[in-house]
Amino acid sequence: MIEALYIHIPFCSYKCPYCDFVSFTQSFVSHGEYLKLLIKELELYKGANFSLRTIYLGGGTPSLLNPSLYEEFFKNLSSIVDIRKVEEITLECNPETYREDDFKRIAQIGINRVSIGVQSFKEKGLKALGRRHTVKDSLDCIMSAFKAQIDNINVDLIYAYPNQSMKDLEEELKFLEDLPVKHVSCYLLTPYEDTLFGELVAKGSLKLLGDDQIADMYSFIVNGLKELGFEHYEISNFAFSGYECKHNLSYWLGKEFLGIGVSAWSFIDNVRFGNTKNLFKYIEMLKRGEKPAIYREVLEGVELFKDRLFTRLRTSLGIPKEYTQLIPEDLLVFFESTDSGLRLKEEGMLVINEILLRIFESLRIKL
Repeated sequence: MIEALYIHIPFCSYKCPYCDFVSFTQSFVSHGEYLKLLIKELELYKGANFSLRTIYLGGGTPSLLNPSLYEEFFKNLSSIVDIRKVEEITLECNPETYREDDFKRIAQIGINRVSIGVQSFKEKGLKALGRRHTVKDSLDCIMSAFKAQIDNINVDLIYAYPNQSMKDLEEELKFLEDLPVKHVSCYLLTPYEDTLFGELVAKGSLKLLGDDQIADMYSFIVNGLKELGFEHYEISNFAFSGYECKHNLSYWLGKEFLGIGVSAWSFIDNVRFGNTKNLFKYIEMLKRGEKPAIYREVLEGVELFKDRLFTRLRTSLGIPKEYTQLIPEDLLVFFESTDSGLRLKEEGMLVINEILLRIFESLRIKL
């Protein structure tokens, strides 16, 4: 049963130096033409077993598109799949794009959650991250969405950028005290190999913060956001009670989801499959009436179990009690009991990759 629909909008006005998502600053296909391609792709899944609860428009920069295009798009989408029971529709937004009238228009469509790519509430941080918007842009965007009566607002923040201090981080979080934000995503700056930052780190011309500094910052974020009333429900995500991202929870809890658009991934019937990253190939395959998925992985047995561990251990829900026997005894110190099973303590979240490797190695030996 497909409960979540992800829609990839690949357009950007510029490429951030840390971003490894598929996006294009120039394209021979217009925004409107691309949305028509998405509908064409969705039609190829018309016979699938849908019971949609969430829709997520990610990117790229979905807020580069005029709201009028989304009005037409959602009209076409609703003719293919029933969206009457959808509870949450998220649109990612850059701070320098939409304002109150734009938010009012998308709210009328049914978009009831926005995720704003603030990244930093300090000009110093924005400069270090290669962002072109200002702190004022972020504040204006947040308040514009709120005035448009979009109550469910997330902000993305990136921490451990070059030369960030604990004082900087403290000032970042202080902004959240007076803003109508219900959800915060805090991501560690990661210099992925195919990004500008990745190249600069490899050359030694960009110095990142050390592991101890990163650990201190993570702990400060967790404690600081808890003091503001945010619950830590996933490694990088914090929300007021009832405002957890339902769409992302579908991923982490192993629900089925369909992704449409260039580079989008899906998970249906224990098969993970992904679309081509090449926009030209994506268009050509759709013109031939072919699904643009070119990557495919069947998850079964141990691999499916490992996937469940990987996603569920990221969350405060954790894993069922029957999994306890699979955790090496010396790792149990990083876990705590819940009503239904086990979950990682905060100090366990810091070293989750090492913990997962140990568990997977233990599974391999036992099998």
